[in-house]
Amino acid sequence: MVPRSPLRRRLHVWTAADLRAAGISRHRQQRLVADGSLRGYGGGWFGTAETPDDVAGALFRGNRLTCLSAARIHGLWTPDLGPDVHETSRRPTSEEHAGVVSRHRPALRRWPDDEPVLPLDAALSHALSCLDADSAAVLLESALERRLLVPSQVDLLLAEAPARRRRAIGRVSALAGSGSETRVRRYLERRGVRVREQVAVFEGGRVDLLVGDRLVIECDSVRHHGERSRYYADRSRDRASLIEGCLVLRLTWEDIWLRWEETRGALDTLIRRRVHRGQRLGGAGL
Repeated sequence: MVPRSPLRRRLHVWTAADLRAAGISRHRQQRLVADGSLRGYGGGWFGTAETPDDVAGALFRGNRLTCLSAARIHGLWTPDLGPDVHETSRRPTSEEHAGVVSRHRPALRRWPDDEPVLPLDAALSHALSCLDADSAAVLLESALERRLLVPSQVDLLLAEAPARRRRAIGRVSALAGSGSETRVRRYLERRGVRVREQVAVFEGGRVDLLVGDRLVIECDSVRHHGERSRYYADRSRDRASLIEGCLVLRLTWEDIWLRWEETRGALDTLIRRRVHRGQRLGGAGL
């Protein structure tokens, strides 16, 4: 009998087959459900109090997570696009859950596996038709950077997308360390500015983005830096970049995702003033 998968263990989800393999009889299963230790979702799925709410809700509705919701579980860097849960079903339905569930169509004829979320490639296929181009690119680049997909798999996903969407997404890089870097880089590239990722500006370290000749942009990928060592390491990197003659702009998660309009204005001003062009300060070369 196929053992319980690592993903189902991580999500505290069981199939009926998992319970049988664990030696849990139907009678004991009923007792566990009755006392609340086990929760039945229907369709042979079970969970516990530790099962994530979005996973449990999708299974209860006979659906499975996809798109942004599945990408997050698969370990991708995901933008915060609101509370909606992204699901898909195995059969057409007119049932809607406005404000809660973003349902993806077309419905599947059969599930691709026995997992509570769609495989990563299928989830990203839904994301390409659901999300804006920048958010879709964030997911694709995260999948590449974390080596969950190889370039040929991303190429196949894009080849199956409409031509208009492929043009909107454009270049996909495997070097982006976070979705924040992806968003900033793509914006500057649309402005016609040369941007390089993960450049060795100073000895022993790389910067997130080198814009033009000398503007370094470092992108914080989390809302708060909880570790003091990370805070000091970031300042040390900034100092090393300045010593090499670069100008440094550090953008926080909030700058990029909550105050994006304001941040775009600041980037536009820097580009208009050609801060990124010319020799590095002190005459240092590239």
